[in-house]
Amino acid sequence: MNVTLEIRPRKQFRAFIETEKRWSCLVVHRRGGKTYSSLQKLLLRALSHKRPGPPPRYAYIAPTQAQAKDIAWGYLKAFTWQIPGVVPNESELKLTFPDGMTIRLYSGENYERMRGLYFDGVVLDEYGLHPAKTFSEVIGPTLVDRGGSALFLGTPNGKNQFYDIARHAKKAEAAGDKDWFFREYKAS
Repeated sequence: MNVTLEIRPRKQFRAFIETEKRWSCLVVHRRGGKTYSSLQKLLLRALSHKRPGPPPRYAYIAPTQAQAKDIAWGYLKAFTWQIPGVVPNESELKLTFPDGMTIRLYSGENYERMRGLYFDGVVLDEYGLHPAKTFSEVIGPTLVDRGGSALFLGTPNGKNQFYDIARHAKKAEAAGDKDWFFREYKAS
């Protein structure tokens, strides 16, 4: 699909938008712009994706379905309304592009629903509020076949799976791991 997409990220998110690393983790304070930037990144990846086979499939996953709709759906529709042929499906919270590619909103509380699907990329927003096994048991395997990417984002919320993935990502990037991107933006 040949589309010109104008993305104007906050300056602190520019490196994140530009990275092509497979795994990303953003630890960002409340109202810091993490969801907005992650949706821009998801859309950019989806529109520039080139691979043979079935149409690419992307997902934004919030802790609950209501959060996914309230937080992300309006942004995604606003980002894509001028792209010819994009069809929003309100009941499924899904955008379908002319080439068959989809971006759909899901919830971590119902992560089993994604078992057996494939994804080319996912955003796990407020990952610390998802059930602990969301990624390891269901989402991770959905990315394997197509070499999909994942973005873990959230705000600090105790020692949980987001804390663990953030520590891992920070160490991996510091060690020069070519697959990991990590940034932490504190309110201070």
